[in-house]
Amino acid sequence: MPNSQPRPVTTHDVARKAGVSQATVSLVLSGNPRARVAAATRERVMEAAEALGYRPNILARGLVRGRSYAIGVVVPDLTNPFYLDVVTGAQRVASEAGYAVLPGDTRESTPIRHLEALRARQVDGVIIDGVGAASLPHDALSDLKVVVVDEPSERWPGVASDALAAGRMAAEHLISLGHRKLAFIGPATDVHGFRMRERGFFQALREAGIALPHEWLRRTPPTVSGGQKAMKSLLAARERPTGVFCANDLIAMGALKAALTAKVAVPGEMSIVGCDDVEMASFVTPELTTVAIPARELGARAARLLLRQLDGQEVSVKPTKPLPVKLVRRGTTAEPRE
Repeated sequence: MPNSQPRPVTTHDVARKAGVSQATVSLVLSGNPRARVAAATRERVMEAAEALGYRPNILARGLVRGRSYAIGVVVPDLTNPFYLDVVTGAQRVASEAGYAVLPGDTRESTPIRHLEALRARQVDGVIIDGVGAASLPHDALSDLKVVVVDEPSERWPGVASDALAAGRMAAEHLISLGHRKLAFIGPATDVHGFRMRERGFFQALREAGIALPHEWLRRTPPTVSGGQKAMKSLLAARERPTGVFCANDLIAMGALKAALTAKVAVPGEMSIVGCDDVEMASFVTPELTTVAIPARELGARAARLLLRQLDGQEVSVKPTKPLPVKLVRRGTTAEPRE
């Protein structure tokens, strides 16, 4: 009985349709940016491949080039929309280059456990957050290409957002509205982004001559429940602040919930600013004023840096210019009541 399965499209088929050699097709479809192929020829090959429905054989290509065409992305918490956006940005760039992305988070496991699992799958490289990278033994990543996300590193290339500016923007926004009784809710953690956000906030307060009483500084996990608990504690203080900066949007949404549950009008009696601009920030009521961090672009740039290394290009470990951030004013901030 004849085989009814259609024959898979090969690079020879693409070459015939494009009117070029099979070697040229292989160069174009390899995704190597340094391949010397004329732009018109490259476009013709890509159009032929798309028209024929060509799908590359990743396993065969990996055997030839000694790669798995897979990368790992290790972040602290995949339930946090910010880190999920980082992974999404990395995945978009990696998939366009023919790489699979294997994500993992370190909530229930250690970075070294994730790294062992990724190495067992023979990934070509890893994107990892700075704290996770710093917790690993010195030689744990010596055999892999690495890019660090949102944390400066002297060992590996990395990408970061302007977290210091984010904290300053939040403070300057509240101060510009007339707030002088300001509070901060954030985690006591070694995460670079959180440290810089807090530092920027306090720098702006000092420059404005505003002191933040110790009882208006609250430490909490960077979660919705953490923000809710911290705000309950803040509302029990002898005097309440009129403006609060939360180190991320999850904390801010928990703080907003606690304030509204306690019948504290937001922004009438208290203004709240978050940080990250996750999707849910515009779905809560009132909508959350926040500082937007380009999480997807962080992931995308990290993937581009990693792919450049995998293509044999030199990538500097010197810190690159941080990605800009911006204030997104919504419904949780207003002038304080007299």
